[in-house]
Amino acid sequence: MNGNQSVDSNGEKERQVAEKFLSKFNLAVEDGSLSFGRFRSICEELFQPDEIQREEWRIQDMFGLFDQDKDGVLKAQEWRRFCDWLRVTLNPVNALLVVDVQNDFIDGSLALRKCEYKQDGAEVIQPFNYLIKNGRFDNVIYSLDWHPADHISFYENLHLRELHPDSKVTKANAKPFDKVIFADPHLEQILWPKHCVMNTWGAELHKDLVIAVDSKQVLKGTDPTIDAYSAFCDNSSKGYTELQAILQKLTVTHLYVGGLAYDVCVRATCLDGLRLGYTLAVIDDCCRGIDANNTKATKKLIAEKGGLITNSQHVLAIVNEGKRSLVMSHQSARVIALNDQNFSQSTPNEKIKKNALPCTCPNSVPE
Repeated sequence: MNGNQSVDSNGEKERQVAEKFLSKFNLAVEDGSLSFGRFRSICEELFQPDEIQREEWRIQDMFGLFDQDKDGVLKAQEWRRFCDWLRVTLNPVNALLVVDVQNDFIDGSLALRKCEYKQDGAEVIQPFNYLIKNGRFDNVIYSLDWHPADHISFYENLHLRELHPDSKVTKANAKPFDKVIFADPHLEQILWPKHCVMNTWGAELHKDLVIAVDSKQVLKGTDPTIDAYSAFCDNSSKGYTELQAILQKLTVTHLYVGGLAYDVCVRATCLDGLRLGYTLAVIDDCCRGIDANNTKATKKLIAEKGGLITNSQHVLAIVNEGKRSLVMSHQSARVIALNDQNFSQSTPNEKIKKNALPCTCPNSVPE
């Protein structure tokens, strides 16, 4: 796995917490054997009864992910997988990721309320501020669209580059929000109104947004020849931001994401976060979108990929009160099982490569 979900088995704090928890079931980390019945009892202790009732299948699926030989008992390597999952579940490292809450998306050239959905981007500020002030996050990270003036995504810059013959939209009939195909670089691009130009008012975080002490900021979209929706990488999946390195350094396991726009940059960031192995939740009341149908499709897709769609009050209960999400823990189990299986089947060179999973950011908003 990528180092985010893996937990040092010799970590004294994690071991003590796991030992204390397992002692409730007359188990110890060294025992190395667990039936489904006892696993379910552990889940009943970890998760809320109403969520278990709604999501019963996830408990069965998690056990199946750990039980590789399907004999109904977790032992040896299977037991180690379970212990890794338990340590991550009991000892999460939580980060809040605030995506692109910038002036141009709220009151400027690309204000969401001017778009088809007519949502007000300013409405995310209050719930974000409440989380930032009151949430016990291990770190808060802000991403910013940060474009040079000659950026390829700007409608106003269409005259600077040649279109590919396959482009159905021509320079003569192009309008903001149309899709074109450029010749060099050869890529499809939505033509956005000029926005978030680096070192301008439009690119600044909104003045009412609280900036957490010791927080980090990640700049994206700095290359004039390629757009970057995801806070992890550009749309070609080749140019990475600092985000992944920051999260790895902080040993983040659980990522809570919100921001602007739900169906573009939040979408791409969440999908990449899930691909990279993070346990992830989208904070629904901290997001606003451009298009109603695309926003609905975004929620569905993130949920299908293992993300939790929730709200700021639930997030506070998780990070402050120690409540846990069965949906998020299911995603942790998937990542641990998949990466453990892939790692065990790899050659030494492949094992090194598996530590750096590629981004696969979308080049356009969903149809």
